Amino acid sequence: MTDAPQRIFIVEDEVMVAFEMTDTLEDLGFEVVGPSVHLDDAKEKAREGEFDVAFLDVNLGAGKTSRPVADILREREIPFVFITAYNPDQITFLDEKDEVVRKPVSSDKLLNALRSVWPGLETE
Repeated sequence: MTDAPQRIFIVEDEVMVAFEMTDTLEDLGFEVVGPSVHLDDAKEKAREGEFDVAFLDVNLGAGKTSRPVADILREREIPFVFITAYNPDQITFLDEKDEVVRKPVSSDKLLNALRSVWPGLETE
């Protein structure tokens, strides 16, 4: 890990939300990988991509979740944050250490979530 995350991977099936998150993170000075709007693409990027942190939408539509992506990131020891409209107790695959941010997301929520998985993060 570097001193601060530089590249952030986004998995979000709602295109407008994905672009809003991308714009927000780029405005904060980060480089965004993705966004991935489909599970297969997200799994491939999770396995092979070069990034420091990820934001994962829990529900990817049609009964699909980002759980497989989270499992890959855990194996690679890449920190991530789940993004969802659900209450955390409604998500059956959460680990007790997983960070969850409720939608709608804002720059403050994203930044606070990054700080929770990357202690000591400083931004301008």
